[in-house]
Formats: sequence, C-alpha cells, structure tokens
Amino acid sequence: MAKSITAEQWAGLQMPPDADTFPKLMKRNYLKWGDKRVAYRHKDYGYWLEFTWKDYYERVKWLCGGFISMGFKPGDRVSIVGENAPEWFWGQLAAQSAGGASVGLYTDSTPSELQFVIDHSDSVIVMADDQEQVDKILSIREQLPKVKKVVFWDARGMWDYDDEWLQAFDDVMEMGQQYEKEHPGFFEELIDKTRGDDVGVVLYTSGTTGLPKGPLVSYDNLLSLYNGWDATLPWYGTDENLSFLPPAWIGEQIFTVAPNLAKGVVVNFIEEPETVREDIREVAPRVMLFGARNWEMYCSLVMAKMIDSSAMKKLIYNMFLPVGYRVSDFEQERKKVGWLWRLLYKIGYHAVFRALVDKVGFSKTRVPITAGAALAPDNFAFLRAIGIPVAQGYGATEVSGLDVVQLHPEYFRYEGSGQPFAGVEVRINEEGEILLGGVGVVHGYYKRPDKTAEAFKDGYFYTGDGGSMDDEGELYIIDRVKDMMTLRSGEKFSPTYIEGKLKFSPYIKDAWAIGGGDKDYVTAVLNMDFENTGRWAEMNHLVYTSHPDLSQKERVAELMAKEVERVNRTLPEKVRVKRFLVLHKDFDPDESELTRTRKLRRSFLEKRYDYLVNGLYSEEDTVNVESTITYRDGHSSVMRVPVRVNTMW
Repeated sequence: MAKSITAEQWAGLQMPPDADTFPKLMKRNYLKWGDKRVAYRHKDYGYWLEFTWKDYYERVKWLCGGFISMGFKPGDRVSIVGENAPEWFWGQLAAQSAGGASVGLYTDSTPSELQFVIDHSDSVIVMADDQEQVDKILSIREQLPKVKKVVFWDARGMWDYDDEWLQAFDDVMEMGQQYEKEHPGFFEELIDKTRGDDVGVVLYTSGTTGLPKGPLVSYDNLLSLYNGWDATLPWYGTDENLSFLPPAWIGEQIFTVAPNLAKGVVVNFIEEPETVREDIREVAPRVMLFGARNWEMYCSLVMAKMIDSSAMKKLIYNMFLPVGYRVSDFEQERKKVGWLWRLLYKIGYHAVFRALVDKVGFSKTRVPITAGAALAPDNFAFLRAIGIPVAQGYGATEVSGLDVVQLHPEYFRYEGSGQPFAGVEVRINEEGEILLGGVGVVHGYYKRPDKTAEAFKDGYFYTGDGGSMDDEGELYIIDRVKDMMTLRSGEKFSPTYIEGKLKFSPYIKDAWAIGGGDKDYVTAVLNMDFENTGRWAEMNHLVYTSHPDLSQKERVAELMAKEVERVNRTLPEKVRVKRFLVLHKDFDPDESELTRTRKLRRSFLEKRYDYLVNGLYSEEDTVNVESTITYRDGHSSVMRVPVRVNTMW
C-alpha cells in the first residue's frame, strides 16, 4: 500500500531558494526582527535570560569565524556534546554556516561511544558542555587524531586546565570577532553558498544491533518534513517551545530547531535535566514531543500522585476515570459522544483531571505527541482519558524524523500510528515490513555503503518494523520484524506489546519479555520503579535497606504478580507470562543494556543474562546474580544477589 506525492505537493513542501537552509532562515529572521523579537530564553539560577535574533545571529557569526580560524573548512564536521543550551545550537548553526555539518552526541555516552562517533564522522572540532564532558574527551585524546580543537562553553572547574588542545567558548568568540574585522562580509557570503541538498546534520542511530550508523540528513529533508507537519498540525509564531530532548535526536531538530527558524517560535532552554517537570509547567509549551518512555514515566507519576492523595480525591478520581475511558472509547470508535457522557466528563475534568494535567505541565499544550517507540495502548488510553489528547507518531532518523502521525485530535486509534503526511510514501512489502519513502529519505549512512545498500532501495528506507495499514490509511506497528517471537507451539507474539502493557504499572520501570525459539511459554524480567515501590513499601510498613533488598521482598513479589496478572488477563492464554523475576537493578545504557534512547538491546541482554533465562525456564525458585561493583578508588568487588523467581501458574 502506498501514498504517492504529486508534483504540486512536492512544490508546496519546498522552501524558496533564499530560505532553503537553516543558516539562510537564521539570516532572514535577523534581518526581519533584529532586536525586536526574542529567539531564545535560557534559565540560569532561576532567572530567564533572553537572546534576540540579533544576539543569535552575531553569536553564530563570531563562532563561525572562530571555527574557520581554527582550520574548519566547508564539508568539515563539528561534534557537539552537552545539555540543552543556546551554545549547542549556536555551534550547530556555526558549522552549517561555514558549509559543514554538526554531529550530535548524547551527554551520557561513555568515552568509547564518543570516540567512535567523533572519529567515524571525521569531526575536526568538538564542542563540549562542561568539565565532565571535557574529561571524557581528554581520556580518548590519543584516539582522536583528526580533532584540532575542543571548545568548552561552561568554564566552571576548568581554570587549572592548561592544554592548547582546549579552547574556551568566549575565546573562540573573540577569535571570530577578529576574523570578521579582517574578512568583512565573510559570514553573509558563506550563508548564501549553502544549498538545500547540503548535509546539515549527521545524527547517529542508537545502535540496537552492532555499531551506530550516521544518517546524512539534508536541509531539504528537514524542512520538507517540517513543512508537512506544519501544514497539518501548525506551529504559530506566538508559540513557546521548551528544549529538553537530546539535540542528538532527530525529534529535537524537527520540533525545536526547525520551528524556531521557520516560524520564529521562541525556544526556552531547561535549567537542568532535574528541573524539566518544573520548567514544562512554567513554560507551558503549546506543542510537546515526548518519547514513549517519557510518557510512560508521566503516567506512572500521575498514578503515584493519586496513590498518595487523600481518600476524597481518590474517590473522585476512581469515580470519573471510567468516564474518561468511556468517552475516549467513543471517540476512537468514531461514535458520537452523548450529552450525558459529555456532561459527566466535563464535571470529572474540572473536579480532578484538570488539576492533574496542570501538575504535569500540559494545561496549555495544543499538540502533545509521542514518538521514538510505540506507546502502549494502555498508556495511550489513560492519557486521553485524563484530558491529554496525545497523538502517536512514527518515523526514523533515516527519514528525517516523524513521517506518520495521527493528524487530527478526534481521529485516532489506541494501537495506530496515524497517517503519512503529504510528501511521505508508505508501503508494506510481502514480508510485512514497513517501507518509508518521499521527502524525508536521507542520503544514506556516512562511510557505510554496505549498510546503505541494505537499508535504502528504490527510494525507500526499509525500516525493519513489521506493520499493516487499514482501509482508512492508518498505519499499525506490530514490532521489529527480527524481534517477533514464536513459541515451540507455533504461537506468535510481540514482546514489545507485552512489555508496554507491563510498564503501564506505576511499580514497573522497565520490562523484558522472553519466549522465542524452543521455549514453551513466555517469561519476563522486570525492573522495579524504586521511587514508587519504595513509597508503597513505606505506606505498607515494609522495612527495606536498598534497591536490591526491596526488589527481593516477598510482598513486592506479590505486588508485581498482581501487575503481571492484570496484563495476563488481556493476553491470549498461550502467550501469557508464566514466570517472572524482579531484577535487583535497573537496565543501564552505560552497561550497554539499553540504547541512549532507552530501547532494550535484546541480543546483548540474552547473552549477558543467559543464566537468568535458564533459571526462568527451570524448576528453581531462585537464581544467583553476580554483579561487579567498581569503586571510585579503582578497586572492585563482586556482589552476589539471590533473585526470586515467581510462578503465575
């Protein structure tokens, strides 16, 4: 099945030649608004600092001049690692204005992960946030022969660093000002040379299997896809945005950088990662993109708040939540909502839901969107029931972001991912794999011709996801084709679907469903939500000393068994979870158990925890887990934890 783009649609998605790149849009906004309009706000020590388009333009210009002074040339790359801040995006625009591209890095990457991306991308300059990131770069210095300079923008703790390889951000700006004096008009000339088909960003995929790959994303890709979004779910120049998603993720490029440059949407930067909730509530962004994991955490947060609330609030909540679910069911079934249900929901919204939505900062959000992974139907239905009309989106970095989305708030399916934008083509091949084509398809992977030939064929990106489309053009994602499992009996199931339903519990942070090959039944490894389960333990007078200790309590096992049973009631009998265990720790991206976007690395988990899997399919009721703990002084010790195996027979 496919949706083809017409010549008229393609033309409508293209930017005019004088505004077909990010640098040209920046220049246009500077000439149009100058000091009259705010481009960025950055919160520092509780106060919002404002930067106009003149401030924005001048800082990018001087940074660009500084890069050139350090040897940056057209076609070069700048790798950037740090928390969301104006400097991150100034660095990106400076590299792009000089005819190069930026390479996004995740702040929690290990030195070895940073080394691979920086070196593989041929970056000649690295921009780093603070001392922590600089220290990681210094630890791999010998493995980065192409890097000429490391520029840091937060100088706290850096005063005693005496190394010519390191350059302070302010010093680079001074170099740029001097370069401008010696080469007047250089910046405008460089910007005018940029073209829509130039590669603007290289955003390495998270690498669920094998090494990360670097899709080459052009301005045409980014702006055409942005325009498709804007035509259906428009941004307005008066909108406020909040930058908190990793800039190394394509979602931040489409939902923060593009609307800021194309429409003048004000970008507000969070103060710290720990203040995201407070900053969201203060800014109240009109368009909000969250990864599925973020939405799952918010569902858990809301449910945890209700567990801690007064008896009266619980009574009102439990009375009206079924009303919210019923109204949401009517809407997704395309049925008219009767006046009585509308009245009851209105009462419930004002009595309880409005306060909940305001507490999590979505009271003014016009378009809440989920992406990055499929949001479980339970979470989707819950959010809509309490008054957050979340829309599901689907896409990939290789197609420049989200290409498919539930286009209208009143048009949705709990398990659907929406319809393709104008300019996007969707096909399902004979193997059931989803193919995406059209305006977003990137140039391929950098220096990976074998992987490019494997994933990009005849103008389509082969996503590796299994799915289907209904007669109305709604796309349904089943699971990764390679992740679908078959029991010995021949019964097929989606582990991701089961994991999503398990994570709907406020007490389960993550889940890993197991059962392929010669297995007779499904089992699961659960990560306990320590904060919420700890709160439950205190309310129920259960004494514990640590995360490992609490996770293995018998009453916690009983609590988790109730959550597994809740999920089992919704599953076919043959694929219900028969045995499970609660791991003594969380899955950790630093240990390669998760990707940087918090997706399970299944093949790695299967190898690392093969003894846990064997224990789940044995007669044993405990499995001994060994963990190596490395202390700050360098010495390590082995911790042995007996993990309880629970049976649901």
